[in-house]
Amino acid sequence: MPPLRHLFVYGTLKRGECREACWPLPPTAVRPAWTLGDLFDTGPYPALLSGKALVGGEVWSYREEEMAQVRQTLDAIEGTDQPGQANEYDRALSVAYLLNGHAVQVELYRYAQPERLANCVRVTPWLEWQGRRFAVWPIGVNWPNMQRDGH
Repeated sequence: MPPLRHLFVYGTLKRGECREACWPLPPTAVRPAWTLGDLFDTGPYPALLSGKALVGGEVWSYREEEMAQVRQTLDAIEGTDQPGQANEYDRALSVAYLLNGHAVQVELYRYAQPERLANCVRVTPWLEWQGRRFAVWPIGVNWPNMQRDGH
């Protein structure tokens, strides 16, 4: 089997969120995971910067031959490398950690305009899971199950 490529998402592209249906292809797997960063709530969506907080999200895995189509779709959604426009998010390589502790290399989208976050709320690690505190967006999501509390 060809190697898989992985994307870490922490906002509107997660299962159960408003852009879940925007993925162009079904993934090989979707697994809860976390990465390091600073998470901000802009209102309708989150923004991730480099940082040291534990940020909960999901790793979506695809076959290598599917990645060009997936990247093209997600770049358009995230405002990355669009002709004549400044990036809203930059696609970057990083590391995410599956819940079994296994580290995987991932692509993720970091917010490209941190100066615009001055009036946004930083999401502090509020959700405790297995003795650690995670920043998760939106507040009220029961991560790692990725369901809203009360459902």
